Amino acid sequence: MLYERVVKSKEQLEALLKPDSVIFDGKTNDCILVAVGEPADVLKQFKTTLKLIYAGGGIIFNEYKQLLLIKRKGLWDLPKGKAEPGEKIRNTAIREVEEETNVKIETAAEQSFVTYHVYLLKGEYCIKETHWFEMDATLNQEFLIPQSEEGIEEALWVETADLPIYRENAYPLIWSILEGYLHGR
Repeated sequence: MLYERVVKSKEQLEALLKPDSVIFDGKTNDCILVAVGEPADVLKQFKTTLKLIYAGGGIIFNEYKQLLLIKRKGLWDLPKGKAEPGEKIRNTAIREVEEETNVKIETAAEQSFVTYHVYLLKGEYCIKETHWFEMDATLNQEFLIPQSEEGIEEALWVETADLPIYRENAYPLIWSILEGYLHGR
């Protein structure tokens, strides 16, 4: 089954957001489908119940149309990070890519798409709103330096056709983003 739990009522959603619910037990990575009411209302409830963190990230390509992946905490990921106070989210995305991988960015899209995920940070549950920007690296960016102090173990360029190799060891949300590029987004 793709989803371990399906939430279909406002009452189920409220129970899901209580501190003692399954998403906060620290023992599960289950995917949960929330199919309740208007998406904007559900998102508002998450944002008012949990600490909101803004982040920027990149889907970065080199001159060979290879995609940049990082391995963080043993799983494949995309470079991203939290916005500094007053920082524009596009600038956050570019800064984080450069800090986490040593890749310099030539161009970054003006428009982004947004994802949300819930996670535990220093004992507090947060909802992270990540703005993803497509980016092109400057030429000759073969020398990648993973930012070890951020838990990044590896950084590499990957052919989009080879992305399925990384699926099993990728964060589910990241895989959903990568899958779009595999199918010619």
